[in-house]
Amino acid sequence: IELFRPNGTSAVLLVTLGKVLKAILVMRSLFIDRTIVRGFNENIYSEDGKLDIWSKSNYQVFQKVTDHATTALLHYQLPQMPDVVVRSFMTWLRSYIKLFQSPCQRCGRFLQDGLPPTWRDFRTLEAFHDTCRQ
Repeated sequence: IELFRPNGTSAVLLVTLGKVLKAILVMRSLFIDRTIVRGFNENIYSEDGKLDIWSKSNYQVFQKVTDHATTALLHYQLPQMPDVVVRSFMTWLRSYIKLFQSPCQRCGRFLQDGLPPTWRDFRTLEAFHDTCRQ
């Protein structure tokens, strides 16, 4: 985890998960405001050398994980306990360390429509394809 303070007040965390992905978490005070997930080898800096907190990943798999991370932020909302929210979100995010090694818990396949299971259950952290999670 690397910490950046681009504006002095807000913080941006760069979370590198093995050689799988990099997640940029934009913090507002103690709350995670938004997150962007990119592949481990993708560039995370803009042309001016600053951390790029706006561009989405070039890969569909990480665009999906970004969407799921946004959903997770809504799920783990507990305004009175921001430390629990950050800890819970980070635990959930860590479950992506095996993004390309975990089969879907419903269909048992590693790929569906060319994508690995990108959804992680919020309680059990089990991997599912989008269509298998219902």
